[in-house]
Amino acid sequence: MNKILPIIGILGEISPPSPVSVFQMFNRQGCVDTYTQSIEKLNAIPIIIPYIAKYSTKTITSYISKIDALLIPGGMDVEPEIYGEKRIKECKKGNLDYDKFSIALIKEAIKQKKSILGICKGCQLLNVALKGTLYQDQQYDQRDSKEINHLDFNNICTNSHTIIINKDSHLNKIFNLQVLEVNSLHHQSINQVGENLRLSALSLDGTVEAIEHVDQNYFCIGVQWHPETLFAKTDSMKPLFKTFVESI
Repeated sequence: MNKILPIIGILGEISPPSPVSVFQMFNRQGCVDTYTQSIEKLNAIPIIIPYIAKYSTKTITSYISKIDALLIPGGMDVEPEIYGEKRIKECKKGNLDYDKFSIALIKEAIKQKKSILGICKGCQLLNVALKGTLYQDQQYDQRDSKEINHLDFNNICTNSHTIIINKDSHLNKIFNLQVLEVNSLHHQSINQVGENLRLSALSLDGTVEAIEHVDQNYFCIGVQWHPETLFAKTDSMKPLFKTFVESI
């Protein structure tokens, strides 16, 4: 009998209707293809988890029970209310209810010990879910990171800067490297690291580039860069996705 393939739940993003759609009054839910392709390359099944506005604890528990691992993708700014701060003008409008739904999924996945990979906003949401905080805009008055262009639209699928990985981290074991080249597409970043998480990588300007659960036997990692777009072009990020899938 063939082995059943692992199922990776990917939280769906909400987007406006396509200009050519006849359903202009309705938003769409889905994800960028690079997320699903990264999972498919490693012989796992990606399933998109749609956002449900009026969800219950039973909804969240059922979602996580039916998947083997959870991937939280990038997206809009995290609403600062969710980590107890007032919005600054540089913080773009997000979706508070969507963020609460995302955090509920993360907390339940941790409770059920399901593997978690947070990417960009997903990394930030993982941190906030465990009582961490964010810089709402790291180049405003909270961090001076002009050395590196962290919002680099010109290099979405190529490396744009260097990060330093902690030598005793799970991330170091995955890549077997302490210096890694990554891309960057964010203006928010992690400030205070959440409970039961530890910092595992920094950029050269001190921006938090990765966090991970303190339990090294549990795959629960957030990365600030976009490994899925790099994996679309090269194998440099294959170790991360391979370890994620094989952790199940």
